[in-house]
Amino acid sequence: MGFPKKYILLFLLSGGSVLSLPAQTPYEKTIDSLQALANAAKSDTVRLRHLNLIGYTLFLKGDIVGAKTLAEKLLLESKKLDYKLGQAHAWNTIAICDWAKEDLEKATEELNKAASINEELGNNIELGQNHINLGNIQYVRGNYMEAIKKYKVALKYSELGGYKEDMIIINNNIGDAFQEMGNYAEALKYLFASLKLNSDASVKGPYAMCNMNIGNVYRRINNYTESLKFYKIASENYKYLGLEDGVAECGRFMGEVYAKQGNYTEAIKNYQEAKRVFIKISGDSSTAVARIRNGLGRVYLQLSKFTEAHENFKTAAALSPNDLDKRIFIDAYTGRGETFEKEASNEKDPAGRQNKYLQAIQMLNQALTIANEKDIKEEIPEVYRVLVNVYTGMHNYPEALKYEKLYGAGKDSLLNSENARKMEQLRTQYEVESAVTDEKLKQEQVLVQQKAAKQRKENMLMAGFAIFILLSAFIGLLFQQRNQKRKAIEKAEAGHKMAELELQSLRAQLNPHFMFNSLNAIQDLILKEDNHRSHLYLSRFAKLLRVLLDNATQPFVSLKQEMEFLELYLSLENLRIPDLKVSIDKDPALNMEKRMVPNMMLQPYIENAIWHGLSGKKGERKLHIRICENANATEFEIEDNGIGREKAAAIKVQNKHGHHSKGMELLSKRFSLLSSEYGEAIDVSIADLYDNGEATGTLVRISVPFNLSEQARNSYANDTNHHS
Repeated sequence: MGFPKKYILLFLLSGGSVLSLPAQTPYEKTIDSLQALANAAKSDTVRLRHLNLIGYTLFLKGDIVGAKTLAEKLLLESKKLDYKLGQAHAWNTIAICDWAKEDLEKATEELNKAASINEELGNNIELGQNHINLGNIQYVRGNYMEAIKKYKVALKYSELGGYKEDMIIINNNIGDAFQEMGNYAEALKYLFASLKLNSDASVKGPYAMCNMNIGNVYRRINNYTESLKFYKIASENYKYLGLEDGVAECGRFMGEVYAKQGNYTEAIKNYQEAKRVFIKISGDSSTAVARIRNGLGRVYLQLSKFTEAHENFKTAAALSPNDLDKRIFIDAYTGRGETFEKEASNEKDPAGRQNKYLQAIQMLNQALTIANEKDIKEEIPEVYRVLVNVYTGMHNYPEALKYEKLYGAGKDSLLNSENARKMEQLRTQYEVESAVTDEKLKQEQVLVQQKAAKQRKENMLMAGFAIFILLSAFIGLLFQQRNQKRKAIEKAEAGHKMAELELQSLRAQLNPHFMFNSLNAIQDLILKEDNHRSHLYLSRFAKLLRVLLDNATQPFVSLKQEMEFLELYLSLENLRIPDLKVSIDKDPALNMEKRMVPNMMLQPYIENAIWHGLSGKKGERKLHIRICENANATEFEIEDNGIGREKAAAIKVQNKHGHHSKGMELLSKRFSLLSSEYGEAIDVSIADLYDNGEATGTLVRISVPFNLSEQARNSYANDTNHHS
């Protein structure tokens, strides 16, 4: 949970209070004192209460079997006496003993029994303690959202009773759970709330633990200066408590931070000291030692000390003791794979280099297997990154490209700029409020000294005035935040409306342009006295105008609508150019109604192909349109066998009054706006086709991402619902 296991159990014992016994507590004297109190007790309930505390002390001493045996005996006696509180205490002690033995199922069942009894008794403080423990079990299992739910129930009971120490602990635990979920803004919110409740650092253990957790958050978002500041505060407090494992844990994290800063001397120094302490406390095969080994491996890898790197990674993989620590295995195998890859890049002998690369692939595949089996997705992109380097070094570029794409798809940013801004705001808010609190305390001390003789009524008036000032400040801050939020929303809406208006303006330019071209075509037919075709053209042109008017306000239309419009347009052009051969190939699997595309997306490119590529060509004139889908986008291809762009440009220069297309220029602006609006870019490429150096036509490729299509479809659905 980001703090030593010993301290988890110290402050999560039931009974309504935090037991902050230092490591050197004389447990035997404590047990003797409690036994004397139990012997002198005048009632069975008091005697059982003292005996229950002996059970706690045995647990702290490390005598798990003795603690559980005593608790089971006290449970039976409490049941005979129908002493409910004694039963709750006994169940809680049994639960933490089973928890220490890592029998989480039993511990959960026993804690629920204790909670049920405490709920029946209305014992809010111990009920809150039970839910803290239940939350911690869910945390250990990695069920962070379930843990948060339990913690929030515990927080409710603690707030009802005004149990400040429990509130400090619970806020820290909630923050730590949010941190593990990657929700760093919420994590800092609760962690700073814990610090604020504990501003005088009177509850030492949770104060140290909370500072370390804040250090962890800043480490994860790469704010190393702040991270080291909070780690050092935590370390000093753990030293004061005599908790060596807490000091060592801070040292391990500081080693990681120094390594990321490139200060390898300090990194190795902190790692080695932390490793020494953990080996002294729990031997050379603990999870903490394995994590430190991985950290040292990374440092030695950066220093190109490959032998030391291999030794540490290999030892880390061998040390990891159980299924809860699979990330250690993944990190160790990834580290060994990267070490082999670096060795291979420095290897002069081709056979030796190939062997190193194959060893790297073996280690990295092992890491991938564990990550996929345990669904530890956040570790996979790092493995892909190293595989890219391996296959690039082997000149196996198809495999390198495959893993490059997988790496790009799986790599997510841990924190966006908005979350970073919120976290910095929370930190600043905490520091300001702490300063205000400190100043207020000083002023109150002066007032107490100067006005000791004042009457109670004057004190009440002063208190009322202070509350009024605080409420006014709070209300003012609330209104300020609401105004800022409202302005931000209005700004965003204005930006959205401006983008939409510009899109409509571009469409308004595009449609008259198309109509102008069509009317020119009709005029040509009339001048040629081709009455039949001019009449047919006018009829189809009228139908096409109706489609344009229907879709005039829509930035997107379905692929089915776009193709219907396109086929109508092509029928008009076919009247103008009778020998034009048009073919359209569509993938049968395409969902024409589901996929959305920008309105009149294809027509300008087809118009350009006909007017500039095919109109001036002699002989057979072909236009081929293909539509299909790949894994991420709908693909369009427009191919003509015209004269090519170079010759078409030359003809345009000679014929200054010829056809000048603005459609593609306008469409390019539309695509740019759509990319800004939806965060997805439409990819367009135009290539000339050649045969033996002679132009044989033009090929246009357009790719519309599924994400853009989906956003457009959702936006259309929302607009439809809004106006219905």
